[in-house]
Amino acid sequence: MKINTIYQGDCLEEMKKIDDNFIDLIIADPPYGIKIDKWDIFSTEWIEECYRILKPTGNICVFAGWSNVLEVRNVLLKYFKERNWIIWDRIKGRGAKYNFISTREDILWFSKSENYTFNKTSSTIKKKTGGMGKKNGDEFRKLSNVWTDISPIVPWSKERVAHPTQKPLMLMERIIKIFSNENDIILDLFSGSGSTSVASKLLNRKYVGIEKEQEYVDIANKRINSI
Repeated sequence: MKINTIYQGDCLEEMKKIDDNFIDLIIADPPYGIKIDKWDIFSTEWIEECYRILKPTGNICVFAGWSNVLEVRNVLLKYFKERNWIIWDRIKGRGAKYNFISTREDILWFSKSENYTFNKTSSTIKKKTGGMGKKNGDEFRKLSNVWTDISPIVPWSKERVAHPTQKPLMLMERIIKIFSNENDIILDLFSGSGSTSVASKLLNRKYVGIEKEQEYVDIANKRINSI
């Protein structure tokens, strides 16, 4: 399988073409099964194959919604080592007449072994107090496992394209910076609008994307070629 390419097809079939221990970081933003579109069918069958293609030092980060996060986590626990459970507060949420508005998305971080990549970073939130906090030369708070400083894609976002679940570049860049190094190979199993591949290219990583819908493959390639 060629790197720096987005493949059109079913992820289970395309993953079979990837060599063992080839990928440094897998990012998966699979359908949540909340009937947002015809392709929005929830499944965890792809997780087992991830173990084969991920390097021993690799990480896997999986997005999930509150309604299916436990099911996704239980399957990941069969193959990988759990590192953390990140909550991204999107601030702007999906409406609900008889429930709370959902502004959270869960990001499950697992590794293949005890030897994994982790590049500690800071948030974009400035510290409110001085003293020892500012003596380390960093005016920003260290990043926790609750991310409140990244806004979602909204209708007036400059980077917005025609995809209903597009993730912001800032979010994907953060994940890639923390869980991979330059020249690493990043795999996005549900490429969608291509935010992961765009961020990978901007951060000097190699990428492989898999997307079932040709419409979104075209959108992703257009974004990548515009860099």
